[in-house]
Amino acid sequence: MYTPKYNQEKDWNTIAAFIRENSFAMLVNTAPDGVPLATHLPVELVEKTAGEFVLQGHIAKINPQWESFTTGTTLVVFTAPHAYISSSWYEKDKIPTWNYIAIHVYGQIRIQETAELQHSLEQLMNRYEAASAHPVHMRDIDDKTLHNNLKAIVGFELTITEVNARYKLSQNRNDRDYASVVTHLKEAGGENALQIAAEMEKRRKL
Repeated sequence: MYTPKYNQEKDWNTIAAFIRENSFAMLVNTAPDGVPLATHLPVELVEKTAGEFVLQGHIAKINPQWESFTTGTTLVVFTAPHAYISSSWYEKDKIPTWNYIAIHVYGQIRIQETAELQHSLEQLMNRYEAASAHPVHMRDIDDKTLHNNLKAIVGFELTITEVNARYKLSQNRNDRDYASVVTHLKEAGGENALQIAAEMEKRRKL
């Protein structure tokens, strides 16, 4: 992903928070014949030891993508808010654009053992069931059902080797245009526009 210096985000805490808040990702790697493979799935950022982070997830065993996990580098893409930026919001410039946040994480994958996979699934359930009025826990699943489901999936852990975070948020605009973009995004409304506006406000005092 091409990322100009003024769009780069280097703060790990900011990056980690975004990954955790937008954990439904796209997992990309390449088959031995060169065909690109991609799957959309939840991926969790896990701190294994102090300062050591990995990505964990699972994929259906019937999905052939997992068979290529260990043959090269894997890319995991996290993205969420994005918004069209009209050139009419600028004082002079007439070229429209798009603001967005995207994080690309690269690394090497290994296949999890069954016990690791089960632990990862339990952590995943606990996180997302916490908001439910009647949370379901791993212990609520009978052994046969759990065993059959574990056999049908492949757990993986990605050791992070590179992170490229692009926060494309009109950083190259002057204060007048920047403020105008924020104002118009708020007026446009909608979850994406409001998230982009809020992130822009955090990054520059208007």
